[in-house]
Amino acid sequence: MAHQLDHLFYKIRHGLTLLSAEEVSQVANELAKEKTESLRREVLEDFSNRTPENEEMEAFSARTFRNEVLEDLRYSRFESVKLEVDALLQENTLEVSQAIYHQLCRAALQGLAEFYRNAEIIVTGGVDDPRVTFDPDTKIPDSSCQQDEPDGGTLCLRPVINKFIREKRGTLADKQLASQSAKLQYFLDYLEDKDGVNNEARAISSITTQNVRAYKEHLQQTPSNASKVYPGMTPSQAAAAAIRDGRKPLTIETQNKYLQCLSGLYEFAINELDYEGKNPFKGRSNTKGAKTAGRDQRHPFSNQQLQRIFTSPLFTGCKSLATCHKVGHIIPRESHKYWVPLIGLYSGMREQEILQLYLEDIYRVDGIWVFDLNTNHSDKRLKTLQSKRLVPIHTDLVSLGFLDFVNLQTSTNPQGRLFPDANMASDGTYSGNFSKWFSRYISNLGIKTTKTSFHSLRHNIKDGFRNAGISDELAENFVGRSTGTTGESYGSGFSVKSFFEALHTLHFDCTKDILSNQQ
Repeated sequence: MAHQLDHLFYKIRHGLTLLSAEEVSQVANELAKEKTESLRREVLEDFSNRTPENEEMEAFSARTFRNEVLEDLRYSRFESVKLEVDALLQENTLEVSQAIYHQLCRAALQGLAEFYRNAEIIVTGGVDDPRVTFDPDTKIPDSSCQQDEPDGGTLCLRPVINKFIREKRGTLADKQLASQSAKLQYFLDYLEDKDGVNNEARAISSITTQNVRAYKEHLQQTPSNASKVYPGMTPSQAAAAAIRDGRKPLTIETQNKYLQCLSGLYEFAINELDYEGKNPFKGRSNTKGAKTAGRDQRHPFSNQQLQRIFTSPLFTGCKSLATCHKVGHIIPRESHKYWVPLIGLYSGMREQEILQLYLEDIYRVDGIWVFDLNTNHSDKRLKTLQSKRLVPIHTDLVSLGFLDFVNLQTSTNPQGRLFPDANMASDGTYSGNFSKWFSRYISNLGIKTTKTSFHSLRHNIKDGFRNAGISDELAENFVGRSTGTTGESYGSGFSVKSFFEALHTLHFDCTKDILSNQQ
């Protein structure tokens, strides 16, 4: 390496007091080149009859070592490279200031980081990859991309993301759209942190299975709300800090959401933008782990918890609406706080789906009263395309006086919302404020756990269908989800009558007292 840096060493001997950024980079590049070429020779001489397990283990080691080196670089920890820097100085008979010595240490760490990046390419079959051969006559494939249209060039990741988000704007709520956008931006930040390539010029085809494996490993170390907990840090720095601080990483389900979001991006590029490459994220999520984590994340309410909720003061007599957890003589049947939990219990509908209902969304279909979940007003959002559906109204709700409540609201404002007293939260949803209130309410009842929330009622109704022997396809369609089966794509779906009959196979013992008092 030394002869490539002779001019720099000459300048140091003649009084240079500080290296320029270009000179530091020169030292780093020469170190990376020397180590990379040594590894290529070793691989070409010794590697044979390799297995996927060999590759995976060695690639993981390279990524791990690189992350450790980058952390040393961030915190100016030079112990790992001091011997190498000392040998370089001794070999060239150099005496340097403390400042230049530390610059050389930093250059050595930068070179090591680059070497480990190259090592991953080499040990996974890329021994002749132009990125690691350092041959000036070998042209590295052009990864430049078109900023707008796919015709005439390689698709660029950033504009594909922009188009993907615009496409989703009509089908996702603002909160979900922001979540998707944040996940995609995090991936871009991760990539730029890793390789320094400007994301405005990153081709969608440049993402390899190696990148995906490394990203999965990174997500396994990433804390929740990383940008808030560790503001100003890069993704790698935040992950390292979380490990140091003992913070819990993202759940498996959340990790999978990040990966599935990226898989959806590539499917969009393939289906809508004529991208001819592969989807490197397809099948990469931990499906089994996600299902287990999904079940563990939220629990259904137990029978005792349901009994506690629906025999609580809100439904049997409370002191006031503001203190509805305290016993009194008021039953606030004109408030959304009274009806929304009951509708959730008997329908499995999401909070937002219930709270954004308009009076026009409640009518009869073939003699059956239904909730029509749609996006016919600008303030309405549905989580997915499958969320658009007709949900039958259970006869118990009718017995409890729900249709009387509907008629009362209609007499006041027939074109208005079912629950005009539920105000929109700062996040643009009606559920934001209600969710917080409901959480406080069940806390006051003494039944709140980290695994229970309003969403638990969806789990209750799905468990009810399962225990009643109702098919998974009907149960999932009832609550506005798709099973993803081929048969689901054919026909017009389940009828309202089928949903109504399935719903009335379930038992809701927790409301017996309210029903008897109503009569």
